[in-house]
Amino acid sequence: MSAATNWMIYGATGYTGRRIAFEAVKRGLRPVLAGRHPQRLASLGQQLECPTRVFDLSSVEHILTNITGCRCLLNCAGPFAETASSLVSACLRAGCHYLDITGEIDVIEHIAARHEEAVCRDVALIPAVGFDVVPTDNLAVHLKKAMPEANTLLLAFTSTGSLSPGTAKTMWQVIQKGGRIRKNGRLRSAPLAWKSRRIPFPSGRRWAALVPWGDVASAWYSTGIPNIEVYLAMPRSAIAVLKLAQPMIASFASASSGANVEKLIRAILRLPPAGAGNGVDALRSPDVKLLRHVELWGCVRDLQGRSITGTMLTPDGYDFTVAAALAAVERVLEKEIAPGFATPTEAFGIDFALGLPGVTLRLEEPFNQASCKANCEVTEVAT
Repeated sequence: MSAATNWMIYGATGYTGRRIAFEAVKRGLRPVLAGRHPQRLASLGQQLECPTRVFDLSSVEHILTNITGCRCLLNCAGPFAETASSLVSACLRAGCHYLDITGEIDVIEHIAARHEEAVCRDVALIPAVGFDVVPTDNLAVHLKKAMPEANTLLLAFTSTGSLSPGTAKTMWQVIQKGGRIRKNGRLRSAPLAWKSRRIPFPSGRRWAALVPWGDVASAWYSTGIPNIEVYLAMPRSAIAVLKLAQPMIASFASASSGANVEKLIRAILRLPPAGAGNGVDALRSPDVKLLRHVELWGCVRDLQGRSITGTMLTPDGYDFTVAAALAAVERVLEKEIAPGFATPTEAFGIDFALGLPGVTLRLEEPFNQASCKANCEVTEVAT
């Protein structure tokens, strides 16, 4: 297997996996395209002139047979709660570095718990190398560097502009578990949309609700900050629906098809399907770029009430994920990588996200007294 083909994309026929495959080939790479759908893989492999492997994840031994010879595996098959564990187990046995694009708290925690095993086997485990959670992780680390004594971290971001079927399915599984925060260094459950705030994003103030985003796990490892909350901008009507819907979610989930769930999530967040208005966007025309961008905001506070805030702009979340995931793979293939679990910033450095196209960061002057509280906390509504 040549240097250009010694890595694999699992879930290559999904929305994001397919986009990453197109961009990889554009860069002169020839990844092994893998997944569970023979016809889709055959078509994609022929189109991109890449090798393919068809296998499911029912057995670690079966996976092991199919990833032999790969130096790195990029998992794009969500929900990752259903795919990550078996792929990680096989990668550890095969000596194959593992990356994925998850934003699922429990998946990140599960992978983190396998750190010592990965070190012993000289394998790197680097989850969340996409929009979940590369930019927010980067913003958190820069804020922590500006205020080393910070003990509270708040993060918020606007939507990615659209929603793929895989992302919708993952979001549905996540919200069934309710909200999550980190308090005093420990993960805690919270009601869905338990808190809402008006966040001062670069383009103006917007309402945002507490969500169980991956940084509740990853930012703890990247920064050591013991109190973490993450917010997603959404209409106030969506916040109200999420608060009221919690008791009905389980019954709806058991009675509804995947298509209905996907439509419901899109309706609540007012997001179109991924690729809408773009002519199947980058699937047939990988050079087509979305014009939307994502805005991020972060704030750290110390025990004396001092705070620092920062903002970041990135391309649309799916565009960003393609660029970030491939940059991560290229670094793993080209350089020696430390074994064990690592967040994206731990693995690739504090400026990893800033080296990607269309990403900018702005921090305010350190120790602006109570700026975080003045800008957003007074508008907090908790129920």
